Amino acid sequence: MRIMHFVVWSLLFMAPVLAFGQQSGIEVALQKGNAADLGVHFSKSVDISLPDDEDTYTPDKAVTVLSDFFATQSVKGYKRLHVSGEEGGRSKYTIGDLYTANGTFRITLYFDAQQKITEVSITK
Repeated sequence: MRIMHFVVWSLLFMAPVLAFGQQSGIEVALQKGNAADLGVHFSKSVDISLPDDEDTYTPDKAVTVLSDFFATQSVKGYKRLHVSGEEGGRSKYTIGDLYTANGTFRITLYFDAQQKITEVSITK
């Protein structure tokens, strides 16, 4: 019984740490403007909305589209502003500011139940 309590408590304390680790990897990729590292966290299809483009892509094509955007904008950094929890059937999402040589963009990432990115929305 003690072992079971230990396992349960360990899982309760480790879950936020694991989620933070994934979130941290996403944030590092955005800070560097590294679409390939961000692509590791993509779902089987990704909706991408950019100021001049909007479509659904395979993970590989989504990486290419975001790589082009990040290169054109010359990413300088990223700061996460908000993280939501899953609520009433709505997906988890994060909101942050993407700092570039051409100004600041608002970036919203939506996640599925497996914590994979399903949508990337970038607006000026």
